[in-house]
Amino acid sequence: MDRGVKLIVNPNASGGRAKKIANIIGEKYQNIFTEIVFTSRPLDAIDIARKSEGFSKVCFIGGDGTLNEVINGIMQIPFEKRPSVGIIPVGTGSDFIKTMGIPKSVEDAVEVIFNGKVKTLDVARCVFKDFNGNDVERYYINITEFGMGGEVANLVNKYGKVFKGTLPFLIFAVICNLTFKNKEIRIRSDSSDEKFRDIKANIRVVAVANGRFYGGGMEIAPLAKPDDELLDVVIVSMKALETFKSLPLLYQGEKGFSKALSTGKVTYFRAKNISIENADGLFIEMEGEVPGHSPKKFEIIPKQINFLVP
Repeated sequence: MDRGVKLIVNPNASGGRAKKIANIIGEKYQNIFTEIVFTSRPLDAIDIARKSEGFSKVCFIGGDGTLNEVINGIMQIPFEKRPSVGIIPVGTGSDFIKTMGIPKSVEDAVEVIFNGKVKTLDVARCVFKDFNGNDVERYYINITEFGMGGEVANLVNKYGKVFKGTLPFLIFAVICNLTFKNKEIRIRSDSSDEKFRDIKANIRVVAVANGRFYGGGMEIAPLAKPDDELLDVVIVSMKALETFKSLPLLYQGEKGFSKALSTGKVTYFRAKNISIENADGLFIEMEGEVPGHSPKKFEIIPKQINFLVP
């Protein structure tokens, strides 16, 4: 039985702005949304989304962190019973909407939810350690990175969410760039190119991407496509000064990416499965949140989520 459209709201997103928008939407579209549920604690959206079997659509008001929770909840529903997913973007970064072309305007985003088309996207799975030292696995649909970027995200989440967009990411990127020390790790993959199947690298940042943007608009993986059944891996081995000078390239799309590759300090390849060794203690950043450290494995799972797009 079709139970209609569920709307999940993270009331704390964007400094409480999400709650105000939810109240407006609840009045304006009260005959459209079948059920509106507010989260009350971290990871609450996972459980709420998991209990959405039978709905035709599950939408949410929030940022990339809420997106991650919703995806993890939806992935616990049997494939044939999963609802489509829609976004009304309100958050610190809201980066995945840039890859998918979803408008920032609330009214336009609601229009996409009810009159847009469905696109079936891949989902990635990451195995890492939580902060209790346990091995855990978690799904994501945009980007997970580790190294300096995890340190940046950790500071943004602690101190920077009073700001919007790119500013807090840039501030803490500069701070972490001065303090982070590169680490020697090993990356194995099933890349079609043999030279990328076993790499030892002195890394500053490693991004394992399904989408293109992170950090409030930085385009770390401009060639990534969330429906091509591959993960785009970007390894940055620059030192502090080189990294600082190269930051503007993250806002220049494919042109900036080509320049970064030409330095010889950035490695790029695609693969379906990636394993990581010697990354102990490195924070990971997964769609704006820092769920743990010491990443071990990444895997692409093709064609898992029906996403509502323009």
